[in-house]
Amino acid sequence: MYKIIQYPYRTPAIALILVLVLIGAHCTASGDTLSHGLLVIEYEQAQHTVAKQTLRILEDSLVEFNALLPAGDKPIHIKIVAAAKEFDTYAVHFSGLTVSGLARPKESLIVVKAPRLRTPGSDYPGTLRHELIHLLLYRNVNPSFLPLWLNEGIAMSLANEARWQAMFSVARMFIRNRIIPYPELNRAFLAPSGQEQFGDAYAQSLSMTRYLRNYLGEEQFWDVVHSMKSLPFHKALPEVTGMTIPQFWHGYKKSLWKYAAITTAASGFFFQPAAVLLILAYWRRRRIARKLYQRWEAEEAEEAETRGRVIYWDEIVEDPDAWKGGLYDDDDDE
Repeated sequence: MYKIIQYPYRTPAIALILVLVLIGAHCTASGDTLSHGLLVIEYEQAQHTVAKQTLRILEDSLVEFNALLPAGDKPIHIKIVAAAKEFDTYAVHFSGLTVSGLARPKESLIVVKAPRLRTPGSDYPGTLRHELIHLLLYRNVNPSFLPLWLNEGIAMSLANEARWQAMFSVARMFIRNRIIPYPELNRAFLAPSGQEQFGDAYAQSLSMTRYLRNYLGEEQFWDVVHSMKSLPFHKALPEVTGMTIPQFWHGYKKSLWKYAAITTAASGFFFQPAAVLLILAYWRRRRIARKLYQRWEAEEAEEAETRGRVIYWDEIVEDPDAWKGGLYDDDDDE
């Protein structure tokens, strides 16, 4: 009788304990939320200090970028992930690559690895600013008009990320003939051959963006960016500046010689015998390329005269296959 009397008495108590445990587990899994203004940060309880720092960094960044890239009034969600497997569920596209943050602008979502998951000395504030800029660009221009390389270049430039590292990376790429041809640069982000090309694409994009900003000046550069609300880049650039993409690319590649000379000299690379051979090879390739450009210009002028009209590069750029054949890739010049 004792067991019979106690059994129904203990059942609700056990059930209540189980319910409380499940509720507690659910709360722990869902994490806490910290919000202010447009920012809503989701994090695990152990990351509370990181969440407060994240909020401060992003609030300051929104104020800093407001004049160029206003955020509007739609909330921005940030998820701080403290488990590597959970981050991988968001970074499916970047599987196998070293990625510490990503943005999903259409969802107004930024996902970042918690500092404890990152490599020592990595730039957590830079990652936050970088992903925020992607989201702000999405809100201020037509994303389909903004090339991936320029999107990444602006994000890195405004976030003040890896400036010196990128300089040396591009210098090494240039000396070793690894500069990614313009028509292949976006592909290097979407389907890189490996971590090296993925890193090269970021370094080169920052270098190209800095060159364009310095060449145009801040006001005209941002006029080009904002023009991409209604015009694709290959039309916005000549519309605002009078400069075509081939002219930009040619100028950028010419600038790499001095750029590489300074950085490689600083690193001591010029004192290596291999550097001399690479430099001689570069001059030979440049001489061949110059002759090829001159021949193309003559052929284009003749064709334009025959047709009785001017040939516009943007008509060709719209066709992805028009870039094939190494038009701006010195690898095919020979």
